[in-house]
This record gives sequence, C-alpha cells and structure tokens, in this order.
Amino acid sequence: DARATGNAAYFQRGSVFWFAVLTLSFGYYTVETTSIPYESLGLLGSFTQSLVDHHHTLLHNR
Repeated sequence: DARATGNAAYFQRGSVFWFAVLTLSFGYYTVETTSIPYESLGLLGSFTQSLVDHHHTLLHNR
C-alpha cells in the first residue's frame, strides 16, 4: 500500500544529537531559573550570572 510506505517515511526516528541538544538546553534553562548558587557552577556559573544580570527579561520570556 502506497499510504503505508508514505507514513513510514514520514515518521522517522529522531537524531540522537538533537535529543541531546534539547535535553541539555532544557537542563541548562532549569539551572538558570532556579536558586542554585552560580558560584558553584564554575565558568558556566559566571556565564549564567552574566546572562541573568544583562538579559533577565529575554531569559524569562522565551
């Protein structure tokens, strides 16, 4: 059946790379918006603190 072949081509497994990117992005956003001390995150904490200080509205409206 041609429709079954078309559906099989439409529903494909996602890339592991993009699943990892999305998972890490959501995890980072969670860390960014919670009350975890940024100092405990090292260089990533400094970067996050800078984002929160200078782009607070952008971060919370995405």
